[in-house]
Amino acid sequence: MSFTRRTFLQGSVATLGAMGAVPGFRYVSQAQESSPAPQVRYVNSSCAICTNKCVFRGQVVNGVIKRLEPEPDFPKARGMMCARGNAGAWTPYDPDRVKHPMIRTGERGEGKWRKVSWEEAFAYIAEKTNKVVEEENGNRACIGFVSSEGTYHEHYWNQFREVFGSPNSLRHPTLCLSSVIRGFMSVFGTYPSADVKNSPYIILAGADRAESIFTPDTMDMFGDKSKKIICLDPRFTKTAAKSSKWYPIKPGTDMAFALAMMNVIIGEGLHDKDFVSKHCEGFDKLAEHVKQYTPQWAEKETDIPAADIQAIAREFAKTPGAVFYPGRRSSWLVDDVQTRRAIAMVNAIVGSFDRPGGLIPNIAIPTKSYFYEPAWYTDPKPRLEADDVTFLNPRDGAWIPWRDRALKGDPYAIRGLFIYKQNVVDSVPDRNKTMELFKKMDIIVCIDTFMSDTAWFADVVLPETNYLERLDPPNAYGVNGIEPTLTLRQPLIPPMYDTKSGFEISVGLAAHFEDEDGFTLDEYFSGDVESHTRDMVSGLPGALEMLKKKAFYTDGRTAPIGAYRSGKNRINTPTGKVELYSEDFESRGFDPMPVYRKPEQPAGNQFRFIVGRHAIHTHSMTSNFPELNWHMPENTVWINAAKAKEMGISSGDEVLMRNRTGGEARIKAQVTEAIRPDCVFYAHGYGSLSKGQPLVYGRGATQSQILESHYESISGNAAMHETFVEIRKV
Repeated sequence: MSFTRRTFLQGSVATLGAMGAVPGFRYVSQAQESSPAPQVRYVNSSCAICTNKCVFRGQVVNGVIKRLEPEPDFPKARGMMCARGNAGAWTPYDPDRVKHPMIRTGERGEGKWRKVSWEEAFAYIAEKTNKVVEEENGNRACIGFVSSEGTYHEHYWNQFREVFGSPNSLRHPTLCLSSVIRGFMSVFGTYPSADVKNSPYIILAGADRAESIFTPDTMDMFGDKSKKIICLDPRFTKTAAKSSKWYPIKPGTDMAFALAMMNVIIGEGLHDKDFVSKHCEGFDKLAEHVKQYTPQWAEKETDIPAADIQAIAREFAKTPGAVFYPGRRSSWLVDDVQTRRAIAMVNAIVGSFDRPGGLIPNIAIPTKSYFYEPAWYTDPKPRLEADDVTFLNPRDGAWIPWRDRALKGDPYAIRGLFIYKQNVVDSVPDRNKTMELFKKMDIIVCIDTFMSDTAWFADVVLPETNYLERLDPPNAYGVNGIEPTLTLRQPLIPPMYDTKSGFEISVGLAAHFEDEDGFTLDEYFSGDVESHTRDMVSGLPGALEMLKKKAFYTDGRTAPIGAYRSGKNRINTPTGKVELYSEDFESRGFDPMPVYRKPEQPAGNQFRFIVGRHAIHTHSMTSNFPELNWHMPENTVWINAAKAKEMGISSGDEVLMRNRTGGEARIKAQVTEAIRPDCVFYAHGYGSLSKGQPLVYGRGATQSQILESHYESISGNAAMHETFVEIRKV
């Protein structure tokens, strides 16, 4: 079944964009001004509410932040700012923010703390940690380091980990898009950006651009009525509402859809013969391989009519600049890398690479690297899960297999966790296992600005300075690699409480530890954020001045489209070509081409639990923001109307969900036609265990308490659509 383009639903991207212009926020308006005479100044900086880091103009009146406005010259935002970014204006004044270092005095999770100085906190952490390392015969790998990608100070935290001597780093990507990156890199040698602004035909498989991280090219995509957008998603999302057609695809069958598309395109000779012959490796093998995957076969797998698959394949191949969007949320099953490879190959055979509208290899503005001397240890240990993931990124790690090994102490014990800005309790699937891991820890340190669920169960909480109160070095992460830009974060106001920046915390902790030669680890750090900022852009004339004035720098460069087609740039694969058949994968025992295997289906009274975006919040970070929370104070579980009727469930009824490993969630039902009968869904960011998040404490449920632990072994990515649940009315 499909739906035609319709007016965007209430709460859509357009609505959020309009909300972003609302000037008043209750905490901001309650803040006391320092002088009766209005003294207004503007400071440009960049946002921290999501990874896009959009630049804004902050209005400060008598020392109080009054509002954040979009910077009209910032090329990525082009005069737009979303509601989430605008809501950040009140965060320095939030009474629930962490205002000073704290050490736990009661049991973990009791919420009993004592206020301490930074020196006492650092000394306490060092004493506990050094005792543990000594008990483990000097094995510094017994301390795991966790951080959240995209934060400007994260590389300082990683430096502290490296000079401390632990290989165990865990970041966000294996809870997000590691499998996407690996899949596309295996085909193109890079993870390119989709040129949705210029693409006339876009297929979105589970990528909910209308409700995810707000970007103006999303507005471009949905605002241009000439574009044709095909949405494949088990839910009728805001993206589905704005698309030309929506197909409620059966979860886990995106690969079947992509293989059937290639069956039609190659079978009917619609592929880009010139591009394939010059730039692709293994086409003949692929052509033979996809003969078995007919649209008629795919219809039975995907629940999408064969005629529609044929029509989409033909339209896609015949439309120059058409793109099958890489996405982040197609299925997230245990074959996800192969699914993403299939999607990449659909783009490849029609030549949708290195051309306008298609997949464009990213570029960056060159800056000078932040250099530091490494520390050397005589008996370094390997990562805990080094043998579990084929393409393991040593900095990212892989959360699911790492936690499994940490629980077993295999091949060595993990005794402590140092956590920087990642809400582990709420983000890693199977919260029960995470809490079991926490119970095994001798020391848990959490650095955050708010009392997240993870901070609530820590032993020591160290408050980072709010992003509107600190200087952060230039960063290009989150900014479109087709038109690269550097962004800067600089303070609008001085720090209000006893907080420190990520750099200061890293150096402060390092000063309390020594390497094998007796040197304190802070000796590996030099300079400060101000000097690092100057050094990074010293080779770019005028960059520092522009960054301080505008909070961004661009020199007008754009990705050189056509450089790979012309042979100027080499495709970074073993063969130097787009690889439709991977000998590298074959040599490692993997399928050299994507092979479809029917995914497990819910049995009896089971449903597949699926995850996804929603328009109001960024992960769990913003759910306690009052200026956003009122739009959705509590989450609800989506249940298909026909299935709900069979079970005697109505909207508002409380239901109990239980997965196959004992995870449970109590949540209110939302009966809707907007989801497949075999699936259920609820939004992320609710059901907090922390009383420091009062708006979401005990309200609704978090996804981590119902998700089972599964992962994809090629990339290490969590497989978040492998969870089956049963539901009953309470």
